[in-house]
Amino acid sequence: MTTANIVRGFLIAAGLSAAMSALSQDKGKKYVVPLPVVGSWTDNHHFVLLHRDGPLKGKNILTDAATGKQTGEAPARPYGKQHQLIVSNNDIYIVNGRTKKQLTHDSTPEYNPVFSPDSNYIAFTRYNNLYTLELATGKEVQLTHDGSDVIMNGYASWVYMEEILGRDLEYRAFWWSPDSKSLAFFRTDDSKVPLFTLTDVSNGKGILETQRYPCPGDTNPSVKIGMVAADGGPITWAAFDENTDQYFGTPYWYPDSKSLMVQWLNRGQDHYQLYRVAAATGSRQLAYEERQPSWINLDEAQRLTFVNGGKALLLISDQSGYRQIYLHRADGVLLNRVTSGDFVVKEILYVDEKKQVVYFTGNKEGLNRQDLYRVDFNGRNQQRLTFGPYSHQVTMSPDASYFITKYGNAGTPERLALVNNRGKILQELANSQGPDYDSTIPKASSLVYVPSEDNKFRLPMRVTLPANLQPGKKYPVIIAVYGGPASSNVSDTWSPLLAYPDWQDRIIVYMDHRGSEEFGKAGQQYMHRGLARWPVRDWTQCVKWLLANTPADPEKILITGHSFGGYITCHALMQAPEYFKFGIAGGTVADWRMYDSHYTERYMDTPAENPEGYRSSSVLTYTDKLKGKLLLIHGMSDDNVHAINTLELADQLQRKRNMNFSMMLYPGARHSMFGPGVEHYSKLTSQYQDQWLSQKP
Repeated sequence: MTTANIVRGFLIAAGLSAAMSALSQDKGKKYVVPLPVVGSWTDNHHFVLLHRDGPLKGKNILTDAATGKQTGEAPARPYGKQHQLIVSNNDIYIVNGRTKKQLTHDSTPEYNPVFSPDSNYIAFTRYNNLYTLELATGKEVQLTHDGSDVIMNGYASWVYMEEILGRDLEYRAFWWSPDSKSLAFFRTDDSKVPLFTLTDVSNGKGILETQRYPCPGDTNPSVKIGMVAADGGPITWAAFDENTDQYFGTPYWYPDSKSLMVQWLNRGQDHYQLYRVAAATGSRQLAYEERQPSWINLDEAQRLTFVNGGKALLLISDQSGYRQIYLHRADGVLLNRVTSGDFVVKEILYVDEKKQVVYFTGNKEGLNRQDLYRVDFNGRNQQRLTFGPYSHQVTMSPDASYFITKYGNAGTPERLALVNNRGKILQELANSQGPDYDSTIPKASSLVYVPSEDNKFRLPMRVTLPANLQPGKKYPVIIAVYGGPASSNVSDTWSPLLAYPDWQDRIIVYMDHRGSEEFGKAGQQYMHRGLARWPVRDWTQCVKWLLANTPADPEKILITGHSFGGYITCHALMQAPEYFKFGIAGGTVADWRMYDSHYTERYMDTPAENPEGYRSSSVLTYTDKLKGKLLLIHGMSDDNVHAINTLELADQLQRKRNMNFSMMLYPGARHSMFGPGVEHYSKLTSQYQDQWLSQKP
């Protein structure tokens, strides 16, 4: 279950996108103006800003970081990325500007072409086998030969793509060695994974689509890790038993290309190990081990960074309760903590091995802010490089000499600045504050922190009020949520709603609970073995604060969300009906026994191990408590959260509870709901909000 496009999903689900679009037609006032889009750094000293002249127009302006001089329009693509690989009509092409050359000529579809590091080869998959192609000669080499409908080489099983490797890789499960001579890959056997059938009725006839989809307790895919020469030859298999119930994360090649660092996690997801695997023999050596009482994330994007030629490792772990950086020897011995404290390291942006310095982002200055820091490998001399009471989105130069920050906060429209790696502001590049900006506008939106009922957490809430409040008037509330573990709804940034201060007379709210990203594992572990309890309790506290401190109408509080947000929306209406009166739930997980194994078991363990947790976390357990009005939405071809979830919930409400509710199904739609049906989806949610929340008697 991914959190990509959550913000856009919030706007659609809350019906805000249509309202904002309509309001933007009022061109009489410019409260804010668009900032230039931060492009890429073309080298260590020049960066690109896209200055927009309209929705589809603009100029890429190249700027010298040292002098601030604009040197004219930038090249079409960043330096060193003149060639691109694309797949068109099932074949691979190499593109350079307007020139396109066909590389493969096969009727079988090809996927995920990737350049070798030296750009002399590409690797790709075809019918679940792994291939390489030498660009100079066009010679194609088939590296594996047993691909089938259930055996996949270099192509991931669905659950690995969704939960471990990530959708950005588009099922790719192979990795080039740094010297371009070898590839590591996953060989996946899906033969024992249960099949699930999706039905697409959008063409009027009905098409059955099957996928291998393991639910909690089901048999998972069996994975082997292979290493093979780019020009073909025997495959070396890493020395793991493929029949063990286990997971493998993204592997990392050592800088010398002679070894592979393999991430291993047990089925229970509380025992994590790193193994150094010899590329020549497949033999393995334990390099690191970690256990936690709750869970360990295998989808950690920056788990390790090799330093000192592979003699040491920078490891990211939340074992302390917060995501921090540790320095280890290559054999796993801890040298020291690089960062420490009750804050979350968000991302490592750059490692300067020569100076032994790490640049990273984190929320040390404020729970819902992000800043850039530098710190020595030994944990000393930590320095904040960003500035002011702002949240910063940073783009660093290739050698970390400079960075561009887009900064602002709940009360300050965003700006752009150029800063050096000592934190000195060199140039203010742009300001989004428009000529008609009114200083009263920021007062309409604020970040507040509500004590949890057990007083262990300060729960963040972003509240945006109508700009022109009328004394004595009560206003409807729209609460947009996601709420999955380690996700975040609230940030101390400028809200796009504030560009339109005269928008609808509604209070817009975003809330985070203790299991959100900013609280680290210290908060997230409260969700272990029970995913609904604390989000509903924490958000009920937030609603109580709203009713006591804002002109919120207690009879017109609507909560809306998609995916995990739809799940929590249903729970809120059923477990706290005295506070949550209306709900719009899209792509809802009705019962965790119907979701995938890896995500669900990470937090819930298996149904056999935690039967009470599954019962108490299921929406189906509480259908008799529904009192408010509920709209259920689902894509019929959703391959992530299957529509059977919403249909099972509808069946309970209809036959077992005889309760009224609304439902909209979208034939052919996937989980994201984007595509042909999105306009209808947006209009539908807006109509229901208008119907339910109208101020008219």
